Amino acid sequence: MYVLTAPPKMGKSTAIKKIINMLGAKNCCGFYTKEIIEDGKRVGFKIVTLSGKEGILADVSYDGEYRIGKYGVNLKEFEKIALTELESIINVDNNKYVIIDEIGPMQLFSDKYKELLLKIASTDRKIIGTAFYESYDWLDDFKKLDNVELIEINEMNRNDIPMEVVEKISKDDSLFQTKIKKAKKYVLDQNRFVDEGNKIIINSDHGTRVVNKLKDGGYSCSCDYFKSKGTCSHIMACIIR
Repeated sequence: MYVLTAPPKMGKSTAIKKIINMLGAKNCCGFYTKEIIEDGKRVGFKIVTLSGKEGILADVSYDGEYRIGKYGVNLKEFEKIALTELESIINVDNNKYVIIDEIGPMQLFSDKYKELLLKIASTDRKIIGTAFYESYDWLDDFKKLDNVELIEINEMNRNDIPMEVVEKISKDDSLFQTKIKKAKKYVLDQNRFVDEGNKIIINSDHGTRVVNKLKDGGYSCSCDYFKSKGTCSHIMACIIR
């Protein structure tokens, strides 16, 4: 299990989004945390599953038993979505990459969540998680587990981490590794790229490819490999260039 951690504003959320896009959302399961922004200000957080479900994790207006700073934590909503998702992952045998974003103070109010994290971390599933950076009770011991590789994001490596993690977790997939090598080759020749704002034109080894930027931060590509796998070397190149 690879666990990303970083001080605030260091790009942990950006890294996990890039990783999902490079692996292909259709090849991933699990969930990620998304900020709720109103009038340019953060007022809370959503939990969003890769299967399309979402709910409120915390909100400044939520008046509940559990609080972190100015945010009221909706533990019932979090457990309804996150625990169901984790239990499904544990019980279903497939090759999808598991995304767990995040393991932090808000989520760790749930004892059941802790139990499921330990259970899923002990499996042979390919897991990428994110964790609260500071020292925090139960989490400190979790980070030290033998099957957890802690990866710290900093100013020097923040742009390289997404590709490094994707390379590590897909090391047994020879075809995917070939796509990574192609993406790196494309990036070395910036003349291949024409950025037109909402889309990027790439002159690839097999002709011209169009990579569209989606409103949700994702990408789509005109190539056949993307249509079947949900990712491709062209999208990877656009992300890391």
